[in-house]
Amino acid sequence: MQKQSVRRTYPDLPVQEKQPILLSVDEPWGSTLAPRLDRAGLALSGAVRWGSESACASLLERRPAMMLLDLPTTEVDGMARLVRAASLIAPVAVLRHEGLDAVVAFAAGAFDVIDRRAPAAELAWRIHADLRRCPPTPPRPAYARGTASQRLLFDVLARAQAPVCCHHLRLLLGTLCLPMTLRALRARIRRLLPTFADHALELVVDQQWGLATFRTWSAGDPGSPAPVRRGRGALPNFPLHAANPPLTARPHAKEDSSREPCQTA
Repeated sequence: MQKQSVRRTYPDLPVQEKQPILLSVDEPWGSTLAPRLDRAGLALSGAVRWGSESACASLLERRPAMMLLDLPTTEVDGMARLVRAASLIAPVAVLRHEGLDAVVAFAAGAFDVIDRRAPAAELAWRIHADLRRCPPTPPRPAYARGTASQRLLFDVLARAQAPVCCHHLRLLLGTLCLPMTLRALRARIRRLLPTFADHALELVVDQQWGLATFRTWSAGDPGSPAPVRRGRGALPNFPLHAANPPLTARPHAKEDSSREPCQTA
């Protein structure tokens, strides 16, 4: 007897109040997924490739409620680092490929882990359910000067609720194999110091065991804890508190394009 195919009918997705953005580490993967979600009724705010200047501009202008991180690699360490860096901007839902350990993704801070091979309708409804749990979309940053990546750096540091690791910033402004060098990151942050002052924010840097973390502190915010005074570390170019003399921004055009290749064992 010939087996008859059964056509499934799914209810239409309700009107979306929030939209995710598809962030692809390898562009061809994202280019095939975006049309599938669109046909299933899920509206994306865009599909961009990690590390490009256009991606930084899209993240700032569209203010996505959630990021769909499409990873063609199953490398555990690389996946965890990308999740931590992307989480500085918005909640991250990892699109899981075969061989990817979901536990590692959740431990790195993933908002959800979704099987990429699922039917398009299931993917759309799963993402829609995640969007309902996402916090409200933050407003656009007040800082509108400089390149898109420089404005994104200011936005991340100004909105951060906890200290931000230098390694996550280097990866966010670079790529997995070519993260921004620490020297270039230092130059960019130094140029932002006057802008922080204009917004009544103070940059606090903590250096311990060769690891630098950054956060901003507003003296006018009663709920913001005062920075802890610490001794200077291995980055003397950074002020640790307002008591330090102000630094003068100097151009480092060559340093901005610096990238540091990934290390292989």
